Amino acid sequence: MSTNNKSGLGCLPILGLTAIIAAGSAGTYYYFQGELPFFPTQKTTPLVAAEVIPESAFASAYLSINKNTFQQLSQYGNAQAKQEMQTRLEQWNDKTLAKKNISFEKDIQPWVDGVSIAFITPRETSTIPEDVQNLIVIGVKNKIKAKQFFDKLKGKENLTIETKEYQKIKIQNIQDSAGQNYSFALLDNRLVIAEQDYIVETAIDSFQGASSYADKPEVKELLKQSLSIKNPVVSIYIPDYEITIKQFLENTDQPIPETSLKQLDEVESILIGIGAEKQGLHLQAIANLNPNKVDTIPNIVPNKILSEFPGKTFLLANGQGIDQGWNQLVETAQEDEEVNSFVREIRNGFREINLDADQEIFNWMDGEFGLGIIELERGGIANLGVGGMVLLETSDRSTASNALNKLTQFARSNYNLQIQETSTDGIDVVEWMFPLQGVILSYGWLDNQNVMVTLGTSFEIIQGSKQQETLLKNPNFQEIKSLLPSKNLGYFYVDFSQIYEQLNQFPGETIPPESKPILASMKGLGMTISFPDNSTSQIDAVLSIPSQE
Repeated sequence: MSTNNKSGLGCLPILGLTAIIAAGSAGTYYYFQGELPFFPTQKTTPLVAAEVIPESAFASAYLSINKNTFQQLSQYGNAQAKQEMQTRLEQWNDKTLAKKNISFEKDIQPWVDGVSIAFITPRETSTIPEDVQNLIVIGVKNKIKAKQFFDKLKGKENLTIETKEYQKIKIQNIQDSAGQNYSFALLDNRLVIAEQDYIVETAIDSFQGASSYADKPEVKELLKQSLSIKNPVVSIYIPDYEITIKQFLENTDQPIPETSLKQLDEVESILIGIGAEKQGLHLQAIANLNPNKVDTIPNIVPNKILSEFPGKTFLLANGQGIDQGWNQLVETAQEDEEVNSFVREIRNGFREINLDADQEIFNWMDGEFGLGIIELERGGIANLGVGGMVLLETSDRSTASNALNKLTQFARSNYNLQIQETSTDGIDVVEWMFPLQGVILSYGWLDNQNVMVTLGTSFEIIQGSKQQETLLKNPNFQEIKSLLPSKNLGYFYVDFSQIYEQLNQFPGETIPPESKPILASMKGLGMTISFPDNSTSQIDAVLSIPSQE
């Protein structure tokens, strides 16, 4: 929520924070000694952790310390990328653990169950200020291993340690050699950590029966909700999304347009997770909607036009209903001056070439659309072997044809272009050409509803590339597509392997040497938006980085 978190805890990587707190706080040994019963404990799920989080929390995150998940993460990439990641991990380990003779895998992972971070509003105010406080809840799954770990830490650092009691529970206040303060309390199998004493005290209150984060019905329901991703690494929960975002926006000077407020009203809660799939990382975000406030659910995109894109398309964005998107933009412009200025500029731009943006341009774009950047074997923009392609579906071919004819006549009259009419595979094609430079744009109707426009290359070259292989036959796209919901609002797709090859053809160091192994391991990225039902909106993104051994 905040860009200026004064607590400092929220800015550290969770694993690093867990290790630093443990490794840098030898005094904790005295706190645990004699208080750790030698038997397994209850698994610390997000909901179990929430039982000791005060009700003033407005969001939380949960990190799974799972051996299988970390094993899967370690398998990503080629040998060089793995070596690069291993080197970086060793550097981190040397700075945080090695000097203390501590191994995360051997000394910490065996007893840490899961880590929750709660984001809490300070008691001085009910809104969300910049100094949001954090409460960390670490599950202790094996108290024997935990005691062995703290035995190992005994006497390793000079610390200032103070002990006090609150509600008959010990709180340790520890200041390390760097001057950093922490407060700890052990609540059964949950170790709670915060920078402020009163945050730990509120956790103790919740543990002993006061209202907690878990007592809120909307929180309990959200924390029980699961995502359809494998090996979840981290999950983020925002239960009262509308209230939380509105309170945050109230602290800014920017006015909030009514349309934006209306969209906030539609969302009740948010759940975000990242999972370690075999093929790569899978991010999934679910917005739980209030069906009574949602006017319409967008129609599923048939994605028929994907078969018209060549297999070497390395950037793709497709969807449906440009006309509806324009109408929504115009509606927003009535309440937002910046958007209104943008809309005016577009209308004025088309007016200069004697076209009405509303009626002659966007109005006929009522079907599917797709934009692709394609690797070509010859020609292309500046002879770099790259070209663009736009495909537009319409139910009003007549209006579309008139608009394209007007654009062509304007280009001929004002830019000294040569206009040539030709035929490719029985399709009538109009080409825009600069003398000595070849085709810069062409268009033709594939059928009565679909017009294809090429950019920086010719219609003929794109059609020839498509005949070799279509995007739907591309193995990389197929793999990513298989992990995304098939009923969606379109795809956004990037083929990193093709982009990497293109960049390597440029002279000089276009990619920093230290980044090459990691970039070479990433095959592609795919994203979709879907609506599983009228009360759920879902975003999925897959970063393909499979093992290449």
